[in-house]
Amino acid sequence: MRSYDLSELEEMSALSRRTISDYVSRGLLAGPSHRGRGARYSQRDLDALRVIPRLRTIMKLEFPSLISVRNFLTEVTASELRRLVRLTNERAFEVEVRRIRLCKQLKTFLPAVSPEKLTAAMSRLTPEQVCGVDRGQIQIGTLLNVEALTAEEGANGYSNTHIKEVELNGNGDADQRYERFGNATVQVSIEKQALENQTSGISLTDTIHDFAEQLETLLKASS
Repeated sequence: MRSYDLSELEEMSALSRRTISDYVSRGLLAGPSHRGRGARYSQRDLDALRVIPRLRTIMKLEFPSLISVRNFLTEVTASELRRLVRLTNERAFEVEVRRIRLCKQLKTFLPAVSPEKLTAAMSRLTPEQVCGVDRGQIQIGTLLNVEALTAEEGANGYSNTHIKEVELNGNGDADQRYERFGNATVQVSIEKQALENQTSGISLTDTIHDFAEQLETLLKASS
C-alpha cells in the first residue's frame, strides 16, 4: 500500500498542513508512521482527507462537528472509504454514506448475522429507501425481513425464537400471537409459543429486554 509524505498529502488533499495536523490531533487521522524526517502517511489518511470536506458540506446536518465525523470514520473500513472517494456524484455519495451507516447499525442490532448477508440485504434497497430509513422516515422492519436474516444464523443461539420484526420508531405488532418488548421508540415482537418452548437456562425475556434497550440507546446516540 502506498504511503505519502506531508507535502504530497497537502497537494493531493488540497488541505493545509495546519488542517492536517489538527485532524491528527483530533483523532480523525491515524497520523504519520513516526515523527521527524521521513514520516509517512497512509492511503487511508489521504482518503479520509478527501472525504471529510464532503461529509461537512454534502451532509452537514448529519455531520455538524468534527466529533461526528471522527465517529463515522472510526467505523468505516478502508475499502468503504476508498469507495466513497471514488464517488464524484453528490447524490451517490450521500446514499452510500447513509447505506454504510445503516449497515453498521444493523450489525449492532443483529451481531450474529454475517456482514456479507447484511450488505447484500442493504444493496437491494433503493436510494430513496436507504435515505428514508437513515433519516428515520421509514421503518427498517417494513423493508427487510428480519426473520429471514436471522433464521439461518441462529442469533445468540436462539435459532427458534422467530424474531418477527424489529421496528425503528414503530408502533409494534397488534397480532395477539406475539408478545411485544421495548417501548414507544423500539419494539421487538416474539412469538409467544417460542417463549413458552424456551428451555435454555438463559432468560429469553431478559435478553430481549436488553436487546430493546440497546437499540434505544443506539438510536438516541445517532439522533
